[in-house]
Amino acid sequence: LGNLGRFEEAIASYDKAIEIKPDYHEAWFNRGNALSNLGRIEDAIASYDKAIEIKPDLHQAWNNRGLALGNLGRFEEA
Repeated sequence: LGNLGRFEEAIASYDKAIEIKPDYHEAWFNRGNALSNLGRIEDAIASYDKAIEIKPDLHQAWNNRGLALGNLGRFEEA
């Protein structure tokens, strides 16, 4: 769904996956990407944070979190 640009529907699917398996880091990460694509940057950061909490070495989440913080002008945090 995300590849089709249907980000709201993708988020609903990620939410369902998380409901079934709350520690599914990939769903949290991809949810963050979909939120970012919708311009919901703070929500995206929260999803990346959750992915990192579950899998601290998930470098892609760290990277995307930094990009999102930079987009908000929070460069020191990025």
